[in-house]
Amino acid sequence: MTELSMEKFLSPIDSLEKEHLILNRDYEDLLKNLKLLSFEAIWNCRDGETVKKIKERSVIRIRMQTSKGKRYFYLKHHKHQYIGLRRLFAPIFFKPFLSEGKKEFQNICDFREKKIATVVPVAAGEKFTRFFWVKSFLVTEDFSPFVSLEDLLENQPEFFMGPDSKNRKKILIDEVTLLARRMHKQGLNHRDFNSTHILLHYDRRSDVPKVALFDLQRVDRNRFLSFRWMVKSLARLNYSLPAEIFNAEDRICLFLSYIGKKRLQGWNRLLWFWIERKTKKIKKHTGKW
Repeated sequence: MTELSMEKFLSPIDSLEKEHLILNRDYEDLLKNLKLLSFEAIWNCRDGETVKKIKERSVIRIRMQTSKGKRYFYLKHHKHQYIGLRRLFAPIFFKPFLSEGKKEFQNICDFREKKIATVVPVAAGEKFTRFFWVKSFLVTEDFSPFVSLEDLLENQPEFFMGPDSKNRKKILIDEVTLLARRMHKQGLNHRDFNSTHILLHYDRRSDVPKVALFDLQRVDRNRFLSFRWMVKSLARLNYSLPAEIFNAEDRICLFLSYIGKKRLQGWNRLLWFWIERKTKKIKKHTGKW
């Protein structure tokens, strides 16, 4: 694997608002050349590979031919959303309403301001179709050469199962939990912190991954409940790690690495029990493992 500069995934975003859009200024000329500088032009882009399609939203991967060659983007459509009285009350509390698309764009910007690596936001848009109904979208650039931890575990499980697997897994766990701890200390909590949304890249001849996050649609900033962030985040991650690769020792290491301890004792045993209990609840809720 090639060496990767993290500047693209860490640098703050200079954005501007334009009618129903919010744009990453670095992509304004590109969108203009592609005739994609209006809400409808982007919303109506459908010529791409469907990556996800559920009732609330869909994601397509789009290939664009530019002056610098082919580039790939993800377009996430959020279906019509009923917002009710939030549209009326938001100005009263001096907090503008943000649709799902614009909210995720802002979340990405906030993570970057805190020096937490994420994907590159290109544009977001929202448009009210009726007074209490809004539709929105988010465009991000393809996150290559990063791959998700989930894809790495599914497609290259041998990477964590060979002679050096114990040390490699320990380094991975340390880097991922370090990211989680930094995120929480900065007052941010990714509410879907699992192997699907953790991005990794290994430079050539290195066992230390570079780590980033994506799919920042659900982010918690309520510090009043921050004492639960660790439990929920580690439980989600614990659940998403396959049992055939990560054993009981690896899972305890996940918790110990986060709290910076070498063994379970006292209060930490209760916390680990809480994380295991939460993991079982997730398993029961999803009906998988």
